[in-house]
Amino acid sequence: MFETVNKLMLAGLGALSMTRDRAEKIFDEYVKRGHAESGDRNKFIKDLMDSADRVRKDMEETIHHQAQQAVAKLDLATREDLARVEEKIDALLKRCP
Repeated sequence: MFETVNKLMLAGLGALSMTRDRAEKIFDEYVKRGHAESGDRNKFIKDLMDSADRVRKDMEETIHHQAQQAVAKLDLATREDLARVEEKIDALLKRCP
């Protein structure tokens, strides 16, 4: 599990640092190496930025899910639990003179 989380974190960090300027530099390097044609620049950049956004969203969902699981294991009081206790306290206070 930790290996998967570690890989997601590294991929996410790359996605988080992805900017349009960085995507353009990556594309320019591909063109220099002959792996891409300059006419494909806009599509490449859009695809790369879309991919980075998807990775960011996936990473956020994974972190959110992992955090929820960790909190659930702690068996902490929920908002609903606290609201019930407050209601009981309020009811008791109304009974007191």
